Amino acid sequence: MRHVPALINRFANDERGVFAVLFGVMAIVLVALGGATVDYVTLEQTRARAQSALDATVLALQPEINRGITNEEIRARAEALVIERIGDTRVQANVDTITTDPQTGRLFLGGRFTMPTMFVSLVGVTELGASFSSEAMKGSLNMEIALALDVTGSMAGNRIKVLKEASTELVDVILANNSGDTTAKIAIVPYSQAVNAGTYAQAIRGPIVAPKNLTGVTWSTGSTKSITGATNTSPVKISSSYHGFKNNDWVYISGLNGVSHVNNQAFQVQSASTHSYELRGSTSNWWSSDATSGSAIKCQNAGCNPTLTSARHGFSTGDYIVITDVRGMTNLNNRLHQITATTRDTMVIGGMPAGGGGNYQANTGRIYCTWQNATEGCEYYRFQTQAGSWVASRVTTCVTERSANPFNDQPPYVTYAGRNYPPAGDCPSSVIVPLTDQRATLTTAISNLPATGTTSGSLGILWAWYMLSPNFGYIWPEMRRPEPYDTPDLLKAAIIMTDGDFNTVHYDGVLSRDSNIGSSSGRHRNNAHNGPPYEQAKRYCDELRKARITVYTVGFEIGTGSAAEEIMMYCASDPANYYSAANGEALKDSFRQIARNISALRLTM
Repeated sequence: MRHVPALINRFANDERGVFAVLFGVMAIVLVALGGATVDYVTLEQTRARAQSALDATVLALQPEINRGITNEEIRARAEALVIERIGDTRVQANVDTITTDPQTGRLFLGGRFTMPTMFVSLVGVTELGASFSSEAMKGSLNMEIALALDVTGSMAGNRIKVLKEASTELVDVILANNSGDTTAKIAIVPYSQAVNAGTYAQAIRGPIVAPKNLTGVTWSTGSTKSITGATNTSPVKISSSYHGFKNNDWVYISGLNGVSHVNNQAFQVQSASTHSYELRGSTSNWWSSDATSGSAIKCQNAGCNPTLTSARHGFSTGDYIVITDVRGMTNLNNRLHQITATTRDTMVIGGMPAGGGGNYQANTGRIYCTWQNATEGCEYYRFQTQAGSWVASRVTTCVTERSANPFNDQPPYVTYAGRNYPPAGDCPSSVIVPLTDQRATLTTAISNLPATGTTSGSLGILWAWYMLSPNFGYIWPEMRRPEPYDTPDLLKAAIIMTDGDFNTVHYDGVLSRDSNIGSSSGRHRNNAHNGPPYEQAKRYCDELRKARITVYTVGFEIGTGSAAEEIMMYCASDPANYYSAANGEALKDSFRQIARNISALRLTM
């Protein structure tokens, strides 16, 4: 026992291991301090989401304070949106302050949230919290807003889904201004290769010439003559007793059981005798044998080209036509034909031997012209492609830029907009929506937005202007017409959104040579009347400024410094009016901010 006091004294004075104990204590403090940054960033991100949700809510609900909504209903809707936007079940949030003043149009909402900590809990701080509030006041401006939306093929998938959500939210915020003495209307311009004018197309781009009815097709004369022999020689010699054909007659050969390479073709007769004749230009074929049966019939016209009957058709020799809806002789359908001869009620078309096309069914078929001018156009338009071929494309209800007087908003009755003859009918399915305050009309149009085609961004800008132009007002229903530019207390604003390169402009309604899209077989041989895509876009943006239209632009996932971003920045009325959205959530935030900026409801805090 005498050693116990000594042991106790030595233990009391022993400093070995003190550092480890001190480090253990300090490590907890250091980890807590370092982790505090993470907890603080999380707090600020949560606060930002809560604030954004409350801002959107106060703008959306402000009009309801004059329509009998209760404070509890406001609180519940606001709180639900805040919780949804925060998106973290660990966070507790509530909206507990509601102040309304129907006379001034004031709505104030306030609340608070708390969230558990991850790191500072090590030093006893188990949760952090923050308050948030938002207030909206009724404004005094009337609004006309044109929303030009890129619905091209690159928008497919999640992009178009996010755009629909962002656009719908913007509509709700802006239409909330329709209370008291203020009005708000929105027009929608979906654009891709062109802009679909729908039922307004004729008033905007002029009438389309009606087709002529086809009532008869003939190509042969006389009776069919039996062939009893055909030699595999050059030229082929036909045996046919008392055939009656003369030299230079045209005949149509069919049904040969040998030398089949001359079947279903037209030939001129040469070396004709009573019982035989030769087929001019025919040759032998090494794999063919002589024939012992077949038939021939005399043709009405050279080359066995058919004669069409159409009363007072109005066409001239040399014109090109397109025929559709023929039954029986279906090889006439959907092809370019040139007229080689005409009478008042008939025409002969060249390059189309008709004998092998079946038996024509009377009174079927339509005949279309293939030209256009400043006052009217045809159902089809014939043009030479960049590749050198001649093709005909069919008109759509889409419209394109004017080829004359392009950089102004003259009424269409002065200068029609361009027609559209795209390859494969490439016209977006969604049509323009003139100014309206009807939410259902707007949201239905938004929900049906497609994602197809190329990007005529310059045309989207142009039509955002046209939808706000009083010069176009006579086209729309009376309640949907834009007010004059100088109307007091009226804001005209265009919102232009794109997700990529402007690559499409037109020549006579066809993709032009200087469009940066498609193949040379689908583009016109000429460059666009009004310049390449970005040059046109700048000119239209300049005209928007002259008209004192406030312009907001949104670039959705476009490259920094790209030509698309440069034109969006150029077109915005102010540098602050350009929004770069790097992802879907940023696009929604951009639309929210724009809606807030142009809305007659102003956030006051």
